[in-house]
Amino acid sequence: MKQSRKILYVFALVTLLLVLTGCSGDVNRPITFDPKVANWFDWVLVIPVAWIMQLFSGFFGNNFGIGIIITTIIIRTIAWPIYAKSNDLSIKMAIAQPEIARIQAKYANRKDRESQQRMQMETAQVYKKHKINMLGCLMPLIQMPIFIAVYQVVQRIWIQEQVVDGVVVATGVWADKVANMNFLGIDLSKSGNLSAIWGEGGDWKGWLLAFIVAGTSALLNWLSARKPSYQKDTSKYGPQSEQAEQSKKMMKYMQVFMVVMMFGISLGSNSLALYWVVGNTYSIGQNLVNRKISEVKYHKMKNKDLVVVNYDEKD
Repeated sequence: MKQSRKILYVFALVTLLLVLTGCSGDVNRPITFDPKVANWFDWVLVIPVAWIMQLFSGFFGNNFGIGIIITTIIIRTIAWPIYAKSNDLSIKMAIAQPEIARIQAKYANRKDRESQQRMQMETAQVYKKHKINMLGCLMPLIQMPIFIAVYQVVQRIWIQEQVVDGVVVATGVWADKVANMNFLGIDLSKSGNLSAIWGEGGDWKGWLLAFIVAGTSALLNWLSARKPSYQKDTSKYGPQSEQAEQSKKMMKYMQVFMVVMMFGISLGSNSLALYWVVGNTYSIGQNLVNRKISEVKYHKMKNKDLVVVNYDEKD
C-alpha cells in the first residue's frame, strides 16, 4: 500500500507537469484586470500571486529575478503546513507498519474471501488505532493549483500586451514592474533552446540553468526516496513482495522521466528555469528540516508506547 501511494504521488506530479506545459491556460496572455480576458483562475490565484511578485520586484529596481525568488519562497512557506500534514501521515504509517506487516503475514497464505475480509477489518482497526486517514495522502494535491498559478505568473507577468490579428486584446498590468529581466548576468526573457548550440539566438546560460534544474530535481527525488531511520527500523517486518519491488522500480523510472521532462521544459524559458531552481532548492531544505522534525515526533510517540518494537513469532 505504501508503494502504491508513492506511485500515485509521483504520477500526480508528472500529471501536474503535463498540465503546466499545455493545459493550464494560455501562457502567452498577459495578466490583466479586464473581465473579458481574465478567467476565474486568474482572479482567485494568478492575480494575487502576481501582485506579490510585482511588489517585491518593485522594491528591488523592478528586478524580475528577485521577484521570482521572494515569491517562490513565500508561496512555498505558505504551503508548508500541507506538506507537514502529509509528513505526519508518513510517520503514522511507519509507526503502524509492524502491525500491518504482521497482519499481512498472518493472512499471506489464506486467499479465501472470509480471511481476506478479516485481514481488511484488522488492518482498518490498526488505522483507527493510529488515527490514520488514507485520504491524507491526497493532501499534496491541494498544493497543485497554487503551484500552477505561480507557473503562470512567471510565464505571463512580464508580457506587455497580446495582439490578435493586429488588434491589442490584452495589456499586462504589471509588466513594467518586472521590466528588469537581468539577473546575475542571465537574461530571463531568453531561453536555452537548441539554437544555442550553433549560436543563433539561443542562450547558453539557459542550458546551465536547465542542468541545475535537472540536478536539483534529481537530488530532491533521491532525498524523497530515502527512508528515514525509523522506517528502516520497521522494514524488517514482513517480506518484501515481488509486487512491491516492481512498484519501486516503476517509481524510479517515473522519477527519471520527471527529471528529463523538467530539463526539457526549462530549456524553453530561463525565467521558468530560475523558478524551478529556487523551488527545488527550497524543497530540498524543507525535506531535510522535516526529516529532523519527523525523527523527534516518532521517538516521542515511541516513548508513549505507540510503536510496537518486537513481535512474537506466534499469531
